[in-house]
Amino acid sequence: MQPFHLTFTLSRRQRLGVELMPWLPAAAATVGFGVGAVYLANTVSVWFLLLLAGPLLAYPGLFRFAYEIAFCVGPPVELHVDDSMLEVTAFGERRKLALGGIFQVYKSEGVWTVLHLERAVLTIPVEAISDEQIGYLKSFARRAAAERA
Repeated sequence: MQPFHLTFTLSRRQRLGVELMPWLPAAAATVGFGVGAVYLANTVSVWFLLLLAGPLLAYPGLFRFAYEIAFCVGPPVELHVDDSMLEVTAFGERRKLALGGIFQVYKSEGVWTVLHLERAVLTIPVEAISDEQIGYLKSFARRAAAERA
């Protein structure tokens, strides 16, 4: 297989599917705290609305994430694959992963998901990668499954 290079951008829906999971506990806590503050403001005193600033101070990253999903276009993702390494550049961060660490490749809802042993999850739109290229990545997952058996 010849080394290949892909450049793609994930849609808002695809980014949400990938990036939301780490923020779910913070989002649940923010909603619960906000409902409680509104209830107290309604039944006891309007001054309890000041408590709504608490989640803003505790989880600024959650609100930054919500802003980026709502108003910003996702950054371009670059993927370089050669004989032994897979290099991903996204959000200004570059990460190198060994191709031998790929243990699962699957397709769902218009994206390919590649799971790596170093706890990396790559989401690649179906239209951005050819069947031959995804087959090359799948071969490493098949090899890892054969070694485990």
